[in-house]
Amino acid sequence: MARSRPENSGERNAALDALLDELGWTIRGFARRVREHCQALGLSFSVDPSTVARWCANKSTPSAPLASVACHVLSEARRQPVPPESLGWPATADLATETLEYADLAHAIGMLSRLWTTDALQDRSVIKKMFQPGVFGPASREALVMPADADLTGHGSYKVTPGDIQLLEEQTALYGALDAQHGGGKFRSVFAAFLSTHSTPLLAGSFSARLGRRLYGSVADAVLAMASMAYDDQLPGIAQRYDLQAMRLAQAVGDRTRIARVHIHQARLAAAQGNRRDVLTHARGAVLACDGAPALVQAYAAITEARAWAFNGFPDQALEAVTRARDGFDRARASSQVAWLSWFDRYELEAQAAWAFTVAGLAESGEEALKEAEGMPQSRARDQVELLITGAELARLRGDSPEQAHRVSAAVDAARHLASRRLLARIARLRAGDPLDDF
Repeated sequence: MARSRPENSGERNAALDALLDELGWTIRGFARRVREHCQALGLSFSVDPSTVARWCANKSTPSAPLASVACHVLSEARRQPVPPESLGWPATADLATETLEYADLAHAIGMLSRLWTTDALQDRSVIKKMFQPGVFGPASREALVMPADADLTGHGSYKVTPGDIQLLEEQTALYGALDAQHGGGKFRSVFAAFLSTHSTPLLAGSFSARLGRRLYGSVADAVLAMASMAYDDQLPGIAQRYDLQAMRLAQAVGDRTRIARVHIHQARLAAAQGNRRDVLTHARGAVLACDGAPALVQAYAAITEARAWAFNGFPDQALEAVTRARDGFDRARASSQVAWLSWFDRYELEAQAAWAFTVAGLAESGEEALKEAEGMPQSRARDQVELLITGAELARLRGDSPEQAHRVSAAVDAARHLASRRLLARIARLRAGDPLDDF
């Protein structure tokens, strides 16, 4: 699809010619790459060498959607953004605005493809740190009250197999572990590139309703892992937009446990913006969303609620919610496990309980929980630093200055190799003597 002849059609598109020369691509090779990416996205654009020749000769320009695909191909090859405007082509719609829309499943899939591309190129300028309060409420209500999508089949040219989805699930688990060990800023762009090249064709592929249910759920898990990494890298705008698309996928398959997980993510993002009331609203939403869910999911929601109560200055409610979380975790031992919650063990539960007790000013209960949490594996390096931060604040509550200084020093040393802007900001507040007043 092309637009009308531009006014400067007597001159070649020097910017496009220069890019093709830089990459060593022929017109035929560029056309093939654009055509293959269109096919992967399920787009029906016809792109052949004559199409690209007209672009280079400035005799036509691609439409905005096709320009987006062509620029994606160029950006991937150069490992830096090539905006359509730089080639004199029509700009695509505003990504920051479109990804805040909570629409149909096709919209969510399209937005994810663009978000992954943006993240893979490490282009922080597109969404920056922009966070929009208030957009989550209407989407949350729709996700909780609307039925699952009636049609979960895919009708694209690529036939999706269970092995394709298994690879996605295994990669999500792998990058989740790397995130815990190295921080959200370390490998997020690599994971985004994998999702762009592997998951985008799957979502545009052919699959049965049964396989579609698994595919959409697994993609939602991957997207929420990306959201966690973005949050850890202090990019709340990208994290918020990932969460919205993940919730749409969870709604499509009618999975309220994943909807609850999105609420928990939103509670953390709200806390990072200082919205205390929203933190409690999202945490309570998670509890309500997972009513009737497996006990482990209920325990995860309850410990988040405990943290939210503590964050808002309600120690009694925090204590009660911790009790519910522990009861739920104990009941979960005899029930089936939840794949996306495999990391939520007793150590993590008690680490979050220690944080809640500390913020609530319940030093003795915090010490007991922290002692349980300190058996956490050393491979979870970021979580180990979080424990040191909690321990330093507990020492401050007890008035034990030497212990506080020791914990602060240990946290600084342990965090040196981590790519976590969020954690470094917490340590900076800790060193400045500020209280542990975050989420």
